[in-house]
Amino acid sequence: KVDRAISFKLDVMPIFMRAGCNAGSCHGAARGKDGFRLSLFGYDFKADHESLIGGKEPRVNLKDPATSLALRKPTREVPHKGGKRIDPGSWQYHMMKRWIEAGAQSVQEKDAEFASLTVEPREIVFTKPGETRQLKVVVHWADGSSEDVTPIARFRTNDETVATIDEDGVV
Repeated sequence: KVDRAISFKLDVMPIFMRAGCNAGSCHGAARGKDGFRLSLFGYDFKADHESLIGGKEPRVNLKDPATSLALRKPTREVPHKGGKRIDPGSWQYHMMKRWIEAGAQSVQEKDAEFASLTVEPREIVFTKPGETRQLKVVVHWADGSSEDVTPIARFRTNDETVATIDEDGVV
């Protein structure tokens, strides 16, 4: 849940990042994919915003948000070579839709600036096979505020023979 206006930089682009849309094998490739390009790993917010709202085939429809390709392709409402990336009706879908309905604003000067990120617990020691722990990812903003970003974090393990981690951060 977000208690502030939905931010392109802080809310929308992390959804694309978690879904892998701006990876090098997808729309983050040097030439993009299928006429749509995002900056690799979301480093250029201005260009990414322009890619979504501009061009020959905008991915955002401000007049009819539900028909936006930015919503229909990752849910597979329309064909998408990248497969299903978000579920229709999910919080990600609704956040993106609300952002479009609110005018699909670009990066705002008032957007918080990143200071640091913490993952809790910092260390996990398992004592028997099959144990699990939930990770929590918290971003700390330069203004002193913090926010739980676990739902938009992307998790990976360096060695799956030692531990696995699911997309929700359960080790």
